[in-house]
Amino acid sequence: MKLREADYVILGGGSAGCVMAARLSEDPSARVALLEAGPWDRNPWIHIPMGFARLYVTKKFDWNYQTEAEPELGGRQVYWPRGRVIGGSGSVNGLVFLRGSPRDYDRWAQSGARGWSYDDCLPAFRKLETFAGPESEFRGKDGPVQVGEVPEPSPGCRAFVEACERLGFPRNPDNNAAWFEGVAPNQLNVHRGWRWSPATAYLKPAMRRPNLEVATERLGLRILIENGRATGVLVRGPEGEEVWRARREVILSAGAIESPKMLMLSGIGDGAALQGLGIPVAVHAPEVGKNLQDHFMVRFAFRTRPCGTLNEIMANPLRAAGLGLDWMLRRRNQMAVGASEASLFARVLPGSEEPEVQFQFVNFSLGGNQGTSASSLAKHPGFTFNFCVCRPDSRGELTLRAPSAEVKPRIVANYLSAASDIRIMLESAKLGRRIAATEPFAGLIEEEQFPGRGTESEDQMLDYIRKAGTTVYHPCGTVRMGADERSVVDTELRVRGVAGLRVADASVFPLVPSSNIHPAVLMLAERAAELIQRAA
Repeated sequence: MKLREADYVILGGGSAGCVMAARLSEDPSARVALLEAGPWDRNPWIHIPMGFARLYVTKKFDWNYQTEAEPELGGRQVYWPRGRVIGGSGSVNGLVFLRGSPRDYDRWAQSGARGWSYDDCLPAFRKLETFAGPESEFRGKDGPVQVGEVPEPSPGCRAFVEACERLGFPRNPDNNAAWFEGVAPNQLNVHRGWRWSPATAYLKPAMRRPNLEVATERLGLRILIENGRATGVLVRGPEGEEVWRARREVILSAGAIESPKMLMLSGIGDGAALQGLGIPVAVHAPEVGKNLQDHFMVRFAFRTRPCGTLNEIMANPLRAAGLGLDWMLRRRNQMAVGASEASLFARVLPGSEEPEVQFQFVNFSLGGNQGTSASSLAKHPGFTFNFCVCRPDSRGELTLRAPSAEVKPRIVANYLSAASDIRIMLESAKLGRRIAATEPFAGLIEEEQFPGRGTESEDQMLDYIRKAGTTVYHPCGTVRMGADERSVVDTELRVRGVAGLRVADASVFPLVPSSNIHPAVLMLAERAAELIQRAA
């Protein structure tokens, strides 16, 4: 068995791992090892923003999780893609770069994560980015991640934004600034037409340092704990098992699914459940795997007049070739856009203090009976919008099936288990129909395909939501951070009961942010690196 050593051993080379490897290796006296289960990000489709859809179909750089049969979705299982590649989900996601509500982070602090209010987090949000828009006290101008609005919104995107404005929603000049309410083209982590992933922004510039080592295709087996202290990790690599010893700290950044799984495999979790699987208990931590949160979305899909949708372009070989050539020359067309082009954050309940729902406009539509079951584009011109509850009350959990790293965990999302989530989804569907009936958006639509005719009453709409809803790919919360003794990690991300071990990724979020969670992951990793450096 090979034995390697470093001051810091980071298990998980996703978004958070790339940030911390880069930041911790800034100290030339500290040796840093970053271990990733997947390969390097050499596939060209990873770096072309529109390529996210191809990656989703091929599932080459993916953990390929499935939930269990979801009780409120008619017993359906839901596919959960998570990145298994350098850069993690930040290398395969839809590139929408939104922080959510400033109050999200104040709620973190109020829930017990003291020191994680918006005022505490804002400096890290600014530090991580270079924003292409105007100067602002809320935005960064010299950080690693390049961020800017969709440069050339499609006709459908422009019509969606204008229709929302006609309905009285404000045009937000910057969804990542003072407030997140209203409609605007999305901000993306795209630079000169290329995906600006954490691997590109952080890790690759840091690879020039002699004190940073990156090892790919290393599957974490367990964290090594001796006399109450994490001393390293056991992984399986191409040539067999390896031990990576940590002289200072082990940092777990494997994500909302693999991080709690790795803790449980290492004896940190619910004691009775671990004993039932024959795993020696190191720390009884019953909340490991609990508090699972995700955004649950439903799509409205439309057949449209020809208006520059991806369906039309990709159906015509000449137009598709022209799209590719234009992107090579200018780096600004639909190939430079990820999953969606615009977002509306709206209030749908009487007396609400902030938006409860996010709508996203998507310049293509999919085939399939429910608008979600197929991965190929529909054969006709079409676009979509989807909507989700910003701050769902439903909670799921994750547990081990077997005491083996090769076996995927049991995931129960418990979508729509909270009545409040159902109410917001139904009110959002009503708003969706109003948007679709408002010019100039309405003028582009020939037919609402999904949910379509026959979906008029609340019961019919709820039936559609249960049959067609799916994940927005934002799982988090399974290794909750807090000041209370039941929280898995404290407010400095240290695992309770084990010295020398921290967790830094979306798993530690106490509450899911109101929008796409990638910027929050990067912010947390920036702050984690600062906490670790301060402790050293």
